[in-house]
Amino acid sequence: MASTKPKLRIITYMCPSHPVELYELIMQYLEEEIGCYASLIYESRASGPLTDREDPFTEDTVDLGFMTASAYVKLLDGKHPYVELLPVAAVYNHPKNNEGEKGYFSDIIIHVDGKKHVKEFLDLRGCRWAYSSEDSLSGSSVILKTLKELGENASFFGNTLRSGSHLSSVHMVLTKQAEAAAVDANTLAYNKKYLQDGGKDIVVLDSIGPLPPYPVVVNSRLDGKLKKELEEALLKMPHTRLWGSRLKKFGILKFVSNSDEAYEKEREIKEAIKGTSVGPRYY
Repeated sequence: MASTKPKLRIITYMCPSHPVELYELIMQYLEEEIGCYASLIYESRASGPLTDREDPFTEDTVDLGFMTASAYVKLLDGKHPYVELLPVAAVYNHPKNNEGEKGYFSDIIIHVDGKKHVKEFLDLRGCRWAYSSEDSLSGSSVILKTLKELGENASFFGNTLRSGSHLSSVHMVLTKQAEAAAVDANTLAYNKKYLQDGGKDIVVLDSIGPLPPYPVVVNSRLDGKLKKELEEALLKMPHTRLWGSRLKKFGILKFVSNSDEAYEKEREIKEAIKGTSVGPRYY
């Protein structure tokens, strides 16, 4: 006999910078909470729908998605007809997030051996700088804006190396292939335990943020009742004993309301650095 349970098709573009286990946890929770059969697609080649093919929202092959703020704003500004913000976002644990704001931080990191001569960002002049990708808000854009505010540009760095992911940037600093990098703070926090000696050789020089939250999106074709159930389920998740404790292992303290207004800051940053780039050299 065929099951009458609804199906929930989930996609994440946040890996490998974020652990896929986080999205597996959310999938398992939603399956139990909503009473559905859920599946998860892991797309690691881009931070949002691939540009060289029809995206899964247009094809109607996914219902719920996780992507970067930059990828979402591109879809939003392009008036994508099938991508809609689910009005909920995560609040992450971070030393600078004393107010419990939604969003995340960019951590500027160096190797511990550099502490003797690097005390502040301007001391990084002429260094070998690693960045995840040109489109990364936390790895590139916010750094270009910081340089501009200081009267500098990307030539401030002696050499720029494209790592391909935040996690790769961390490893490049750890192995001294690069002297410094800006990385998603949540990538660093979660993965420290897997680094050599617990990542003790990585030092956070400064943190920038909070940056706009990671958007949770839905296929606009979804039934309104199901959209509301997904929103309420995520808001509830951190407050349940079992699921809440599991979420904290990934640095998530709670989920709060979100709206498209939260992404104005992303537009402002991109507008401020228009026509600039971290650098043409690739690793």
